[in-house]
Amino acid sequence: MLREAFEYLTTPCPPLARRYGYLAEAVALGARHRRQRQAWAPHVDACRRFVQEAAERAPRGGRALVAGSGLLIEVPLPLLAERFGEVVLVDMVHTHTARLQARRHPNVRLLTLDVTGALAPLDAALSDGSPLPLPSPPDLPGERFAFALSCNLLSQIPLLPLDAIDRKAPNTPEAERDRFARTLAQTHRSWLSRVAEQATLFTDTESLWMESGAIQERETSLWGLDLPSPDRAWDWDIAPAPEEDRRRSLRHRVGAWFNLAAPVGT
Repeated sequence: MLREAFEYLTTPCPPLARRYGYLAEAVALGARHRRQRQAWAPHVDACRRFVQEAAERAPRGGRALVAGSGLLIEVPLPLLAERFGEVVLVDMVHTHTARLQARRHPNVRLLTLDVTGALAPLDAALSDGSPLPLPSPPDLPGERFAFALSCNLLSQIPLLPLDAIDRKAPNTPEAERDRFARTLAQTHRSWLSRVAEQATLFTDTESLWMESGAIQERETSLWGLDLPSPDRAWDWDIAPAPEEDRRRSLRHRVGAWFNLAAPVGT
């Protein structure tokens, strides 16, 4: 707990990201990884193998973008830094661990950014009672990227904004809330294709609650998006019992796509 408290107090973070819980999520994720390193190892290895295979499909020497770079647990940064002329790591929060790894590579740059473009307008809307905003992802400086990786981000993008809506505007109709979440996910996919020649993505696609090896509950994580069959897929034992539940374990199904440059499905 002392380590987490120190990280929370000392990690640079925009005030809006801190208020909306992005810093707390980053700190909690790092702590969970330390507790569950062994259980996560197959998932981490699968992610890194996939990213290596995906990066090898892009031309050597161009620019690479990693959206949702986070703690870099699933990202083989040395491989990307060696293959591409510039690697831009984009997230709301860059932890001390991520900053240390980035400093080892002179062609790696950190960019603190809300890739949805929706957080500040949402904050304003929740303050004055306006309708929920449409996401407006930012344009990024420089020439188009040769390679962009969305790192376990698609399923997560709506979660903290939805938490804020539940807290600050609890009477928001469910249909409006769901439409906002779906639009965030759809827009992220289309933005990724817009900024890069190769739009690579991995994300959890389904959450499974397990007990004694049997599935007790399952829920999709894709917010209604119609995606093609993934190029690679694996399971991630993200929270073995009793991490979140005394008897049940949480498992994610993960899908990975080498290039999702096609228009967004509905």
